Amino acid sequence: MKHWITRLRNDPERAVHALMDAHGGLVYYTVRRVLAGYPEDDIEECVSDTFFYVYRNRDRLDLEDDAIKAYLGKTALHRAIDHKRKVARIPTPTEDALFDADASAQSAEELAVSELTRGELIESILALGDPDATILIAKYFIGMKGKEIAALLHMKENTVVSRASRALKQLRNTLKGAES
Repeated sequence: MKHWITRLRNDPERAVHALMDAHGGLVYYTVRRVLAGYPEDDIEECVSDTFFYVYRNRDRLDLEDDAIKAYLGKTALHRAIDHKRKVARIPTPTEDALFDADASAQSAEELAVSELTRGELIESILALGDPDATILIAKYFIGMKGKEIAALLHMKENTVVSRASRALKQLRNTLKGAES
């Protein structure tokens, strides 16, 4: 049964509003966990972007009705991470760095190294594929519990825990290989 997909294709505006009513809380919760500490405007914009993304890609969706919730959660997660990456690329000067050239050069260098490391880490995690990448991002970047991730991905909690453990080992091996 593809109730949501049919609705999105036949009457997209109403369907998106219905999705917002039915699953807006999940999307907001997911985005808020990733963008904790960001302005409320950024969070609301990211939530809107998530539903707009679904609206824009409605013709490409081929999901069963019970998978729409997981799809929205995953889309929200990825949209929020993308927003965080976009904001991280925009340097925010500190008052001390503006007046102290040495401190400015040092902090810029440290920022570049940390951004490179963070970018490599995220790329390595995403290279693990789904659902492992989603599990690691949800657990370590968003701070979700195993039970919450299991509910989001429609898995058993012990499956999520074992997949996270194996994915971490694989990630360590990948990152060790990159250092050599």
